[in-house]
Amino acid sequence: MLFDTYPHTLSAFCETMRRHGRAVSPDEAYKKMKITLWDAFRFYGVDDAFIKEFYAVENDLDFQPEGRPFDGVPALLRSVFDRGGRHFLYTHRDKVAYTYLARYGLAGLFSGGVTAEDGFPHKPAPDALAHILSTYGLKKEETLMLGDRLIDIGAGKNAGVRACLFDPDGNFTARDADFYCRDVPALAALIKNFEIL
Repeated sequence: MLFDTYPHTLSAFCETMRRHGRAVSPDEAYKKMKITLWDAFRFYGVDDAFIKEFYAVENDLDFQPEGRPFDGVPALLRSVFDRGGRHFLYTHRDKVAYTYLARYGLAGLFSGGVTAEDGFPHKPAPDALAHILSTYGLKKEETLMLGDRLIDIGAGKNAGVRACLFDPDGNFTARDADFYCRDVPALAALIKNFEIL
């Protein structure tokens, strides 16, 4: 949820479909992706060759449009870091996620994380978060899971931590998570309040 990668991912998906001789509705594909990327793959009945090609296109960070941090996220990450907070990455992506962070000068703000290469079950399974909690000695009551999909929130809840749904497009409702934010200023206020709870 740090980066708005959906335009990039959607464009890569539509381009890969085009290369395979299929046209898709971007709106429909986006709605499936907001559940999970695998939901989109299943819905469109794509094969392993498509998935491999899709990831090759998507992992090209220069493929347009580029994924970029949401406005205000870099400053928020730095602010929390400067106050002694720690950030951990938990993503379905492979290590290209760290390339995104490095490209925008954010990699040094992260203490660690989990990517697809680590082999944990997919969200909403709690295993990857449990690993992060254990490895870095985090207390559940002091940990906040941030995400932009319901599977992120489910992973947080299943791991016993509070979860915030970041939903700039208004795809979900406030009742779907412990906390709900539509924009970065609201997220910053929540995190500041969370630190003193």
